[in-house]
Amino acid sequence: MNIKHNYSIFLYIIMILTSVQALAKDDSVQLASTVLEIIPNTDGYGLLPKHQPLSKEESQKVFKQGLLSCQSDCVTAAGKILGQVDDVKAFSNCKSTCIQPEYSFLNLKNKDVSIHKTNPNDQNQHYIGLIYQCVEYARRWWMKNQGITFGDIDSAYEIIYLTDGKDIYTNSHFPLARSVNGSARRAPQRGDLIIYYPNMDDPKWRYGHVAVVVDVNLEKGIVSVAEQNYNNQPWNNPDKFARQIRLFNIGGRYRLLDVGMTDNKNINGGLISGWIYPASKKLHY
Repeated sequence: MNIKHNYSIFLYIIMILTSVQALAKDDSVQLASTVLEIIPNTDGYGLLPKHQPLSKEESQKVFKQGLLSCQSDCVTAAGKILGQVDDVKAFSNCKSTCIQPEYSFLNLKNKDVSIHKTNPNDQNQHYIGLIYQCVEYARRWWMKNQGITFGDIDSAYEIIYLTDGKDIYTNSHFPLARSVNGSARRAPQRGDLIIYYPNMDDPKWRYGHVAVVVDVNLEKGIVSVAEQNYNNQPWNNPDKFARQIRLFNIGGRYRLLDVGMTDNKNINGGLISGWIYPASKKLHY
């Protein structure tokens, strides 16, 4: 028995439980009732356990509400281009609660994206996601720029808990790694996916959020992201990024805040759980 190793695991678990207890005091954080598990290839500690999924009845109710919410009061007309970077366009979803019942697919031969109401049953068409959603954009960016994707999830916040990804051309699987916000020793890198925790009391944040890192400036503490369905407004820089958020290095550990570079608050923002990436990139710090 490796006593030193087991003692380190014990301390790791204690630190996680301490973080959970502290965050439980924050009403905006929804804690899961599932048992906390140590996920392989995790940089840092304190990741909250996955929230219990909605029941079938709850999911059906939310889906119907999402269909209805598309019918009025759009922030920006659904389908309008908000920005584009790395040959991946971002579209408005009307507003964050809207659900458009159509799906995007990537043509593996020419990387063209098409939209369908049902599965086209074409082996050259690879499923991306529900159109105009944040998950669809993250998958599309990974697929078009890195030739990889991640597995099925019901909500964006679940991505941080995934343990493997897939090469869309060879169908081979590979391990994913994650960095826990606030305790990570690996800073976000271009191509990483930033994941947000859910807030079940707020319809806008019920599913959490995911954004793609498109640029990082460690010296200035700036992370530029590309995304869909965050606020459905035109990107701050339509040819480079949707938003820029703040990154802090505190004692060699990194913390991302959902706050703009000139702001000290974001009353409509969310709590970032961490960032996820292929495990082959995990030692690049």
